[in-house]
Amino acid sequence: MPKTQRIRDPLHDLIEFGIGEFDQFLWNLIDTREFQRLRRVKQLGFSELVYPGATHTRFAHSIGVFHTARELVTLISDRIGEKFEPEKAEIALAASLVHDRGHGPFSHAFEEAIKLLNKDNAKRKGEKGPPKLKKHEQWTSDIILGDTEVGSALRSRGVDFQEAVSKLLIADTPGDIYAAVVSSQFDADRLDYVRRDRLMTGAKHGGFDYSWILANLEGGSIPLAIDDETYSTVDSLVLGHKAFQAAESYVLGLFHLYFAVYFHKATRSAEKILSAVLRRVGTLCAEGNAPLTALSEGNPILTFVQNRDLDSYLKADDFVVWGSLSVMAESKDAILSELSQRLLSRKLYKAIDISDHFEGRGDANAVAHFRAQLTKAKENGDFDEVEIFEDQPSRNPYKRRGYGSPDALSKIHIMRADGSRPDDLSDRSDVVRALQEKSIYRVYVRDEKAKAKIEDLIRRMEG
Repeated sequence: MPKTQRIRDPLHDLIEFGIGEFDQFLWNLIDTREFQRLRRVKQLGFSELVYPGATHTRFAHSIGVFHTARELVTLISDRIGEKFEPEKAEIALAASLVHDRGHGPFSHAFEEAIKLLNKDNAKRKGEKGPPKLKKHEQWTSDIILGDTEVGSALRSRGVDFQEAVSKLLIADTPGDIYAAVVSSQFDADRLDYVRRDRLMTGAKHGGFDYSWILANLEGGSIPLAIDDETYSTVDSLVLGHKAFQAAESYVLGLFHLYFAVYFHKATRSAEKILSAVLRRVGTLCAEGNAPLTALSEGNPILTFVQNRDLDSYLKADDFVVWGSLSVMAESKDAILSELSQRLLSRKLYKAIDISDHFEGRGDANAVAHFRAQLTKAKENGDFDEVEIFEDQPSRNPYKRRGYGSPDALSKIHIMRADGSRPDDLSDRSDVVRALQEKSIYRVYVRDEKAKAKIEDLIRRMEG
């Protein structure tokens, strides 16, 4: 007989899966091999090198996203009444649960490494143009549609259901109110990770009044338009005017969290080193020197670098990477050995914030000029292949789109005080409207010699 299953979560407290058929189906999804793998993939990758408490996993986050999505779907049902479509809601809830299946070890760092591997491979083949990068969303789709336990579980509800979940997760913009719960600027994913990451890191950035926001969500009708001509409307959850400041805090909090946590210089330095490790493994394999990696045949990292297929991808997790680093630290390849040892002992490259150095000097193109000079220096052989790493993370705090555009559901809407219509938050908030995309350009240096070279390049530019 089915029974209620409960998970104790540090953010949401008890998360329950009842005895109903759909809840039991979701519980079976959690029991799949691909879902359980996420217990071995940390949510914040290398952030624990800065925030020791940030050891929470993508497994916990995925459960939390589902719980948040269920709260939003319940609100939708209450607010739109007879218009509510249970089938679409179930697709959205299943998608919220499996949305992160495609994340690799250390998440975005691994994704960056794949990009570099593809680029190197294309260069060896003499191919022109940017390499095709398979992002974690596409890996997720491959898992959902492939010969996997997750795929089999979803298929048990019908092929149409399985394909609908996949399409929802790889869509660029949400097509309806249910899809917006899973992917928008105010979705269950963000509503969970902002609060969860803030809690687990101990960072004080990113705070906002979630309970007040939920209490002030209401149903609204959003116009869809082309060339300012409204052709239809779509139901959406909008915020009541009393939640105006809470909405501003949400946007600002997420923006600040990126630069305090996700873009922290030590975290990004570790990510760059990991990318260089995997890239070096790829180079050695391409040159026929795979034994120099010291990795045994069949090691998931080695097989993934060589094949980049779904099976080897799913065998890789954070534990596999850390274990492989211990082996590669004994490699006879000096570069691979040093980089692996650095990660194991937290001997990270030091950051020089170039954008911060030139900020306020009246030259808007100073960073671009520096990058051009650095590129020339690298081409001239002034730096070896792992002496420095460049990094330019950026964050757009709020994506502005024309009011009534087809992707209107991606935006955050605030109802006017008179209840006449909802507006895009950026049209109502001076604070949000003033926010601009922020970019940081850093160079990470291996040692004092590399640091001196960068500082000399800066002096020559300024002189």
